[in-house]
Amino acid sequence: MTTEAGTGRTDEGGAEAASRLAAIVFDRDEAPDAPLIAFLETAKRRGARVAGLVQERACDESSCAVHDVQIRDLVTGDTLAIMQDLGREATGCRVDPAAIAVAALWLGSALAESPDLLVVNRFGRLESEGQGTLAEIGRAFAGGVPLIVCVPKRYLGAWDAFACGLDAKLTPTFEAIEGWWTALGSISGCGAAA
Repeated sequence: MTTEAGTGRTDEGGAEAASRLAAIVFDRDEAPDAPLIAFLETAKRRGARVAGLVQERACDESSCAVHDVQIRDLVTGDTLAIMQDLGREATGCRVDPAAIAVAALWLGSALAESPDLLVVNRFGRLESEGQGTLAEIGRAFAGGVPLIVCVPKRYLGAWDAFACGLDAKLTPTFEAIEGWWTALGSISGCGAAA
């Protein structure tokens, strides 16, 4: 079950408490990246200091191979290929652990800048196994930094074990992401400040 804003938990006054941790939960046939990027562009125009990583194709959708996926640093604009070409018949995970280690360093640098919002492109196989960018996600949450993470449904069980119900689950739509950010801003002073 996903929500448009909060977690369903209530604060001391009985109002729903918005979580600083949001998971955009999506299935294989859903694309969370375009609505997330559209939201981030809107948030930046409103003055939010956004940092972290978004995932994108390194080529036109019609000519892309499975391994043509990259991440883009939201502050520097630097890109990094994160998939390895294992060959045409390969069925294993194509995520390149060395590239994800670099991504974790980029997230650490972004977090050191105290952004208003930190974005993590995916909670994937490596994170579900306790590796990847999991430490950076945990540090951001523990430090009180608003954080949004794209979570494929196939890893939702591992995500739920990690998040312990402290997250807001969002559908992969601009409206859901904007609703979460607005609710967070009205409670904590961050978020959708114009």
